[in-house]
Amino acid sequence: MSEKGKEISLLPQEEGGLNQISDWVIETGRFIVVFTLFFVLLAFLSRFWLDQKIADLYAQTTQKIAIIKATQEFEEDFRFLQNQITTIKTLDGKKPNQAETIKKIVAIIPENISLTSFEINDNNVSFGVISRSEAQLNSLFQNLILCPYLDQINIASLSSKTFGLETELTIKARLK
Repeated sequence: MSEKGKEISLLPQEEGGLNQISDWVIETGRFIVVFTLFFVLLAFLSRFWLDQKIADLYAQTTQKIAIIKATQEFEEDFRFLQNQITTIKTLDGKKPNQAETIKKIVAIIPENISLTSFEINDNNVSFGVISRSEAQLNSLFQNLILCPYLDQINIASLSSKTFGLETELTIKARLK
């Protein structure tokens, strides 16, 4: 019968360079196969970890998209109002100080002349006065002519009231 423990080898049993090279190639091949299997298993197991990370990122992204959609209308309203405020501030800054203009014009009207109406539009001013004295009207006209902040002064209407005792004027002028 055959002896137990005998190895069967298909390679020649000669001692020499070819046998050592083939042993080295076989051993090296085994290490390459083992390391390749190790990296394949590592890649396979890391796939589960990466899938979990992707699922978490997807859930976070979905949640953030929902928050953005919920606040989008508020943000649009906020930006619209912010633009409106900026526009109003810009227009308000360009508008002349009308209170100062009113004070200046009222200051040049003599005491015995009554102011009946007053209107300011852009660079134009219109006001109505009633007087009982020609001297006061002359004083008003002198003040208007000498006024440094009024230009192109026109009498828009002139009428007489209470049997000629009162004179009503509407004066229009352009602001300088």
